[in-house]
Amino acid sequence: MKATLIENLRGLLQAESVMSVRDAVRDIRNDWKAETAKERQLQMEAWKALVPEEGTEKPEFVYVPDELEQVFQDLLKQYEDRIEEEGKRLAQERQKNLEMKESLLKEFETMITSEENIGKAFASHKTVKEKWDSIGDVPGDKYHDIQEKWQKLNHSFFYNINIYKSLQDHDLKINLKKKEELIEEVKSLSSVEQITDLEVLVKKFQREWMNIGPSPRENFKELGDTFFGLLRDAQNKIQAHYDQLHAHSDENLQKKKALVEKMKDILGMEITNASTWNRWTDEVLKLQEEWRGIGWARKKENEEVWQEFRGLCDLFFAKRKEQFDQKRSLYKEHRDKKEALIAKAKELQDSADWKTATEGLKKLQEQWKAVGSADPRDEQKLWQRFRSACDIFFQRKKEHFGEMASQQEENLRQKNALLEEIEAKELTGNKGTDLAFLKEFSERWHAVGFVPKEQIKATMDRYNAALDKLYGQINAEREEREMSMFRNRVENIKSGSSGDNAVRKEKFALKDRLDRLQAQIKQYENNMGFFTGKGAEAMRKEIEKKIKATEREMEEVRKKMAMLSE
Repeated sequence: MKATLIENLRGLLQAESVMSVRDAVRDIRNDWKAETAKERQLQMEAWKALVPEEGTEKPEFVYVPDELEQVFQDLLKQYEDRIEEEGKRLAQERQKNLEMKESLLKEFETMITSEENIGKAFASHKTVKEKWDSIGDVPGDKYHDIQEKWQKLNHSFFYNINIYKSLQDHDLKINLKKKEELIEEVKSLSSVEQITDLEVLVKKFQREWMNIGPSPRENFKELGDTFFGLLRDAQNKIQAHYDQLHAHSDENLQKKKALVEKMKDILGMEITNASTWNRWTDEVLKLQEEWRGIGWARKKENEEVWQEFRGLCDLFFAKRKEQFDQKRSLYKEHRDKKEALIAKAKELQDSADWKTATEGLKKLQEQWKAVGSADPRDEQKLWQRFRSACDIFFQRKKEHFGEMASQQEENLRQKNALLEEIEAKELTGNKGTDLAFLKEFSERWHAVGFVPKEQIKATMDRYNAALDKLYGQINAEREEREMSMFRNRVENIKSGSSGDNAVRKEKFALKDRLDRLQAQIKQYENNMGFFTGKGAEAMRKEIEKKIKATEREMEEVRKKMAMLSE
């Protein structure tokens, strides 16, 4: 902001006439004061927040001007120097104009007293008047005096040159009528209430009266007394107004300074939420309205305190905007995160992987809680969309497991019937026939689905006990019993609460066992190469038996891994 003001001021200084940019420079100077007031307030806040080291005193506050301050003051000095030079030039020019007009007055006065030829007198009067009108302004304190002399000589010219009678029926009567009309207009000043309007009209009527030529001598003084008497009443009214303003000036200035202190107190507050910002914004607006209601104070002091007050108000609204911008940015960040969570929830809402999807949605719900609020206008809509996706999944899950519970009850009934059958089974004594029956029975058992979780252990215990009894009666091969028992183990694992994890662990253990068996075979094969001499053949045959046994065990492990993958 200050850099812009400097550039604007530098541009104005390029103007050919420095007087033409006075208003613009004044505005820039006022804006600079407002910005300086803001900077001073911010430095004051930083000083207040400063905590001195233990055992030391807090230093006094010292305002440190902006680094651009000197640049600005240098440019102002250039402007003021040019104003001073222009003022000197205008003063010299006006003094010269005064001397020229005084010379014309002498010339005019000589012509009035010495010229008797009416034609030449009028020609000389015209020439003098043209010269007089072409001369510019004179010093302000000499204006009325020189103008009065000019008017008197004009009157003397018309009265003293023996042309009064010839002008009486023309110019004097016309001028009389103009003065009488102007006096009627001046009477209207008594009804003007606005002081600024009254000041403008008084100056306007004065100029118009001075520009009217002479009127008849017999009522010249009476007209003047009437006119200036009416003006004097208006001027007294104006003076009384300003006297009253001056009487309350100090009181008004103190009121305005009190508003400045209130603004400083507001800026010293730690405001963090929107509702508090809105409440204090209303308070600042009330202070501004109160400022406008306070009356006039002396120009210099009033301008200084106004710039400070305006700067503090600007700083308040700048801080408010900054925090609201940060809040909007944070709201957008939260909204984007929640949109991403909604998208992930929608991806899971139609999933049939109940365990994984349930865990995923619970994690998303935890993440949702951890994300801060979005804009209040968006928050409820976002939540409804997220909750809808979760509700869809959990309703589907509820319906699915409701159907599954019914199916598991039916499975329990079927397995109980199978258990009654196997527990009552009498073997034939034919090993092949009995093993075929047990294999066919296991297939029928595994063809029935899962039973309710609370019935799994009791059901499997009865099943295992029945099979152990029958396998023991027929003295079945170890491998057959092992695989049958493993199948039961697999069923237990898959129907458990952590079935997937348990299956993965079992597969990992079997894979590890398979790797170790392969390494063992490789070690056997390597050892066979070291056997030489007597007894080597017998030792090799022993190793080969071990290799075949290990290979059979590997095949058994592979079958178990295949069973886990079914």
